[in-house]
Amino acid sequence: MQKWLIILVGLILAVLVYEVLRRQVLKRTALKIRLQGQRTTDTAMATILRTLSSRTAAQQVSGQLHSVPVATVWGRGVMAFEYVIEAPGMTTADLHEIRKVLNNHLQAYAQDEQLSAWHDAGPALRVTDTWLRDGQLHLDVAYLMNEATFEYLEDLRRLNREH
Repeated sequence: MQKWLIILVGLILAVLVYEVLRRQVLKRTALKIRLQGQRTTDTAMATILRTLSSRTAAQQVSGQLHSVPVATVWGRGVMAFEYVIEAPGMTTADLHEIRKVLNNHLQAYAQDEQLSAWHDAGPALRVTDTWLRDGQLHLDVAYLMNEATFEYLEDLRRLNREH
């Protein structure tokens, strides 16, 4: 009886160790993928903002590039990042035009860099939300490289339809 108990405890410990190691590997892999997506999106935004800030009509868009994953709210694997850009003098009336200009530039950048969306679901990079707070322009940009991000965009579409 004691022999079976030792075997059972050993088996339970082996399963626990396996699960802990498996979760660590999955976490590390997910982090690497997210960082790769964030770097790609950051590079795209930096390139586009440099282009826009050289034009006089878009001077209010220039500023420091700052990206934070929105995945903590929406779930694991979502490749969407928030950027905060100093935008003194910008009004909420400008948001639609800024979003349109940025989406056009992001689409051109994705084509130039041959970034493809998950299952050809449209542009690989797109602005999903814009808002102003305390003289800063907040942008959410999604890199549609996986199913989780596609589902995130579908959820946003449903939410926007309800409002």
